[in-house]
Amino acid sequence: MPEENPTVLVVDDDSQMRDSIGQLLRSLGIDTRLFASVSDFLKSDKPDGPTCLVLDVRLPGRSGLEFQRDLAAATGTSQSSSSQGMATFP
Repeated sequence: MPEENPTVLVVDDDSQMRDSIGQLLRSLGIDTRLFASVSDFLKSDKPDGPTCLVLDVRLPGRSGLEFQRDLAAATGTSQSSSSQGMATFP
């Protein structure tokens, strides 16, 4: 049975950040799917193989943390990783 390629799913409302993460992952040969919102992600077909979900913590509306909590409850998995970046310029 052939091994499925892993896919990284990126949900981030900041198009520059989302595109940058996608370009980086693709440059490493990693299959990547990009989404601007949780609702876009939920409407998509999910990959058959192993996946890693990268969520923006500060999404408008339903935050990445809220979505991760709901996803963990629905799937019975609790492993997650999240990151957040902010900058203030004078």
